[in-house]
Amino acid sequence: MKAASILLVEDDHIIAANLQEQLEQQGYRITGHATNSDEAMALFQKERPDIALLDIELNGSKLDGIELSIALHSISPLPILFLSSHDKREFVERAKRAPMVQYVLKSAPIEQLLIALDTAFATFYSRRPAVVTTVPASSGSSCALYAAQDFFFVRQDYRHVRVEVADIRWIEAKEHAVKIVTDAKAIAFSVRLKSFLEQVPHPALMRTHRSWVVNTRHVVAYHRGRVMVRYREGTQEIPLSDKWRESFLSGLPNLRAD
Repeated sequence: MKAASILLVEDDHIIAANLQEQLEQQGYRITGHATNSDEAMALFQKERPDIALLDIELNGSKLDGIELSIALHSISPLPILFLSSHDKREFVERAKRAPMVQYVLKSAPIEQLLIALDTAFATFYSRRPAVVTTVPASSGSSCALYAAQDFFFVRQDYRHVRVEVADIRWIEAKEHAVKIVTDAKAIAFSVRLKSFLEQVPHPALMRTHRSWVVNTRHVVAYHRGRVMVRYREGTQEIPLSDKWRESFLSGLPNLRAD
């Protein structure tokens, strides 16, 4: 599990440093700071960030931010948020025709930028084969999943945490929440297990019990009412109930004797 990564493209070093500090305080990870389109393309190819934050006017750059967004998107689509020092209509209209999902003035407070980033994630990943849902918890808080193929984001307040499906060992239901366990750590958030599986319908995530899901990529053995999952330096025993046994076993590749 790791923080969502941002490619920051801004030709003003003071503004860039201020943005980086504020965003990192909110739990984002800045993959790099570029001042022109050539640097941005190199960083993008190397780091493959989760979202790009682009200044529109890049002094001395081969491409401006809008042209850069088109170039980045042609390589690998990603959510893009434009920054601008003013709201000239020409820039707004050009930005609307580019592959972006948000437009924010540099003078806007950090809270507005954070909301725009949140919306950019939600808007972009809802266009992919994914689901964007907010599920209220009993305490009144909420958490959103932005699922996309082999990874998804968990939103907690303004902070996004990226979870790779390959890293998941098992998932355990806890009343109105689930706990996702990886070798590195565990993270809990407010969503029912059934809703989680609907939002992240990955074939490797299989239910073994009304309260348990395992990642079959890490299953090392199974016998009757238990499944052994690889965990850190050993294994963890997960229950396998009669109700889910047949569907679980049918999803595992097994070598049959002649």
